[in-house]
Amino acid sequence: MSKSKIILAFVLTFSVLFIAGCSQKESKLVCTQTTSGIDIEFNVGFKGNVIKSMDFNYDMDLSKYSDTQIKAIGKQDFCSTVKNYMSQFKDAFSNCKQDIGSDKHLKVAAEFEVDKLTKSYLDKISTPAKTKKELEASGYKCTIK
Repeated sequence: MSKSKIILAFVLTFSVLFIAGCSQKESKLVCTQTTSGIDIEFNVGFKGNVIKSMDFNYDMDLSKYSDTQIKAIGKQDFCSTVKNYMSQFKDAFSNCKQDIGSDKHLKVAAEFEVDKLTKSYLDKISTPAKTKKELEASGYKCTIK
């Protein structure tokens, strides 16, 4: 095989691999659950089978509480409570925000730094299908978008 054919074969092989790597499908797994009056949404973003992002949102309707009770609830640190409750994510937990809006809903939102998740947990959720199965086993209803 001539030198130019070897170079051409190398370039073609590299191009195919590069295009295949760049065209990995992006998907988002959206899982929801309502527990004790709290709506929970867990989102996991994938590029192919690699997790790129994870976040969650809690939404609790406080409209049945008095303004005094809502004010007391607003003073509590739900970010710390949620972080401690989700111990398997403790080191990856970041950017948590909580707010009580004019609609009298307590909203807590946080992200997870994917690179700080434990390897054993990442192995459990290494594909959208595995993640869906894992979260549905915990009571979530999930869809892949």
